[in-house]
Amino acid sequence: MQADVSFWDSLVFDGIDELVIEAVTAAFGTVDVVAKSRGVGASCPDCNGFSHRMHDSYERRLRDLPLGEFRVVILLTVRRFICGSVHCPRRTFAEPFTQLTSAYARFTRRLNRTLERIGLALAGRAGSRLAAQLGFDAGRMTLLRRVMALPDPQSSTPRVLGVDDFATRRGQSYATVITDGERHRPIDDLPGRETAPLATWLTAHPGVEIICRDRAGAYAEGARLGAPDALQVADRFHLWQGLGRAVETCVAAHRECLRVPTPPTPPNTDRPQGDPGPAGRRAQRKKAAHALVHELLKQGHSRRAIARHLGWGLNTVLRYASAPHWQNTLRENRPRPSRLDPYKPYLERRFTEGCTSVTRLHRELLAEDAPVTYQMVRAHIASLRVSPPQVPPPPPTVRQVTGWLTRHPTALSERTAPS
Repeated sequence: MQADVSFWDSLVFDGIDELVIEAVTAAFGTVDVVAKSRGVGASCPDCNGFSHRMHDSYERRLRDLPLGEFRVVILLTVRRFICGSVHCPRRTFAEPFTQLTSAYARFTRRLNRTLERIGLALAGRAGSRLAAQLGFDAGRMTLLRRVMALPDPQSSTPRVLGVDDFATRRGQSYATVITDGERHRPIDDLPGRETAPLATWLTAHPGVEIICRDRAGAYAEGARLGAPDALQVADRFHLWQGLGRAVETCVAAHRECLRVPTPPTPPNTDRPQGDPGPAGRRAQRKKAAHALVHELLKQGHSRRAIARHLGWGLNTVLRYASAPHWQNTLRENRPRPSRLDPYKPYLERRFTEGCTSVTRLHRELLAEDAPVTYQMVRAHIASLRVSPPQVPPPPPTVRQVTGWLTRHPTALSERTAPS
């Protein structure tokens, strides 16, 4: 499909007056722009002599910014000219297109600037994914090469200097980073984290008034030697880091207190008079029976006479008579004693280890002369399968306790807060 050449020449390539658009075709999602130079000759890059004697020509393919959903490729015809100066060492040279592109480049200057911005913002893989969505199809190394080719920004000596270390290989090698404390930008990096490199850098860059540094002694000495008049301070991060380390050291000194289990609180069997206790029809019957037995006792009747009068068993009357409150007559799912009780911890431990065979566990208990039956073991293992034994939680670590003490109360969640 042929396109309007004047549209591309006047709008798309506005400001690039060194090109002549000869033809524009669009097919299969790509727009091919055939272009050549307007000039009749060019100047030699060595001697600046003008020449119009053409030696030969070749074609360059340049990627440009996409137009909508179409990729734009410029098919540029480049001529080589013969230098006419007898004193110039260069015999031939190619005509330059300084407004459009640079030597040996495959992208136009405006596309190259766009890739630089993407590379600076997102770096390699993330920038490559964004470029693909925008129709550039630039690989991660293409973006990284654009970023590495940029000149380093020139910065003056800052008034507030930040000094800290970072690991180039954790546990093996470290370096020192120098930052601008007011603009929050890195300035330089020094090898190692010793005194001499920092002192040398400060001596070569006078004018630093405040040094916000790490708590390392080497940095303190380097700042004192390189900038003796500068004020040495610590930032919020290192202050908080120092506080956290002090709290962690204090907690570690009392780590034995974390391992002592808290004794369980025994249940209170004597309910107060104001406690209403459980509710329900059964509870109401218990309450009425307890009040009736104690009323008859106050009238002077014996326990056997009360049992005969009410038609109850003597043990039932004795239980109501010995209970100070009616709530004490409720059994509240209290398990009955069993001959298996002394061996339940052993069965629970073997169950958590993965042994779930009732026959094997029963044989192990019989080998220890345990007075248990197969049905006892089977019933207890069945209850463990339904509700496994509750393993007591491990004691909190030193780091966890340090986090509880140093975090703001609003930052503690139900999962991280101590119980």
